[in-house]
Amino acid sequence: MRVTEVLREAWRDLATGAGSAVACAVVLAVLIGGVVGLRTQTVAGDVRAAAQWVVSGAATQVFTAAGRIDGRACAALADEPDVLAAGALRRLDDGMVVAALPGTSIPTYEVTSGATSLFSVTGTTGGPGVVVAPEVADELGVHPGEQIMTPDGPVPVAGVYSYPDDGRDPDLAYAVLAPTAVDDAPFDACWATIWPEDETALASVRRTLLPATGSEEGERSTLGQLNPRSGTAFAPSELPTPGVLEGAALGLGLVVGGAAVLRRRLSIASDRHVGVSTAAQALGIAVQHLAWGVVGTALALAVSVVLVRGLPVADRLPIVAGGVVLCGLGLVGAVAGGAAAVPLIRERALHRYFRTR
Repeated sequence: MRVTEVLREAWRDLATGAGSAVACAVVLAVLIGGVVGLRTQTVAGDVRAAAQWVVSGAATQVFTAAGRIDGRACAALADEPDVLAAGALRRLDDGMVVAALPGTSIPTYEVTSGATSLFSVTGTTGGPGVVVAPEVADELGVHPGEQIMTPDGPVPVAGVYSYPDDGRDPDLAYAVLAPTAVDDAPFDACWATIWPEDETALASVRRTLLPATGSEEGERSTLGQLNPRSGTAFAPSELPTPGVLEGAALGLGLVVGGAAVLRRRLSIASDRHVGVSTAAQALGIAVQHLAWGVVGTALALAVSVVLVRGLPVADRLPIVAGGVVLCGLGLVGAVAGGAAAVPLIRERALHRYFRTR
């Protein structure tokens, strides 16, 4: 048979439903969709858990050494590959005195400019003014862009930083952060959000320590997580051994493709009996399986697209790309399995196929 005739016959089978294309596409979509969904759900779950890990403060390391932190070295940590944000803090002896509350003062910390990036801030970060804790904003009734009246004059509020009560160090739950230019004066702590976990970056945090110059009390330093409630290390889910899901997708495609041909053994043997060659039949089957296989694997890929909703684009694309690989293997299996099954059908078994139809 000429190739054009093979393609025309393949189209007729698809159009008339002789090859049960719809049923085969649905079966392939369900099976491959299960494999794709398993991988996507696992990886997407890890991405969401990692994002929560960072937001909770578990990825933020706090290196404390009163009066012995090099502010410039700490601020420079932000340029490290796996450091998302870094900044130094030092507490002022005299907190902010508010005109409306003359008998009290609010704990105030001078911070390097990058320190506000360690928090989720509502308002214009980097602008002139202080960044206050939610409790301070509520107590004073101020919002970003407004001012706090003090005996020394108005202080603009650039933003309000989020600091939930979720197990993190409570020192900044009620405080004012005042961005300041880095000078030669030492700071009390260096904060750095490190993700992914990186021992090299962690060692760099320790190197912000200045030589001891004060009393024994001032020589002590500590390093720990801002919020240790979630554990000391992020534990991702375990995917199956590399190659298992890929092999499963290819194997399922082969099974579906081969089964689709074997259930048509009577019509294939009949065509063989009237002179259609095995090669022509294999080509026609491959074309048909390619058509419904594309539909089936597209439906399976939709599972991955749905499961990654809400993730950043930079995280979604690699996950969906992994699903594309699995779907591609399933499609290859369906086409190859169908073409490979054609020679297994024998013309001399036509009468047996007829009796057992």
